[in-house]
Amino acid sequence: MVKENIVKGEIVQKGAEATLFKGKWFGKDVIFKERVAKNYRIEQLDTFIRTKRTFSEAKALIKVKNYGVNCPQVYDIDPITSTIVMKYIPGKKMKELMNSLQKEKLKEYFNIIGVFIAKLHYNGHIHGDITTSNIIVTPDEEIFLIDFGLHEYSDSIEDKSVDLHLFKRVLQSSHGNLQKTCFQAFLDGYNAEYELNSPNNAKEIIKNISVIETRGRYVKKKDRM
Repeated sequence: MVKENIVKGEIVQKGAEATLFKGKWFGKDVIFKERVAKNYRIEQLDTFIRTKRTFSEAKALIKVKNYGVNCPQVYDIDPITSTIVMKYIPGKKMKELMNSLQKEKLKEYFNIIGVFIAKLHYNGHIHGDITTSNIIVTPDEEIFLIDFGLHEYSDSIEDKSVDLHLFKRVLQSSHGNLQKTCFQAFLDGYNAEYELNSPNNAKEIIKNISVIETRGRYVKKKDRM
């Protein structure tokens, strides 16, 4: 990176895994996603893990964008600081808009989200963290998926069902009164898009959500390892 062409500005989000800064990169409005060093890990191991996850996330963003999924464009990767430089997406998080949108607009948006997740799934990608905080609505009413930090590659029906199940749980816990309308619109979009490319598989994935729910508290893979 040429430092004089880079301006890292205000912190827009600080999490356990990464800090997001808004800034400029060669005159473009960008987000710098810098993975946080973990002092409890051996330094060499920590550097390896953060670098690997940074490249993995950036690679996923580039791939899924080619499938027609709206997500931030990757401009650069800095392996030294484990930072992804990506296009800044103006707009509001879906979480902030839920209670102010008309029912038909909500259904329209969640249908599109379902289409995007279907495109990920039938191409072998698991988002891993589908939440209304990771969906941006731009002033032009475009929908963008963000934060692929928990992304995985999988063609497993179980993994795809879990992705959907976790989203359903988010809607239930954060947007209870809107959950049914939004999740059904999401499934409608998901099923329609998936069936165009991989007939019958969507029905198995959706059906398996109920199976997961009968198990009670779902334990993520990482918790079982």
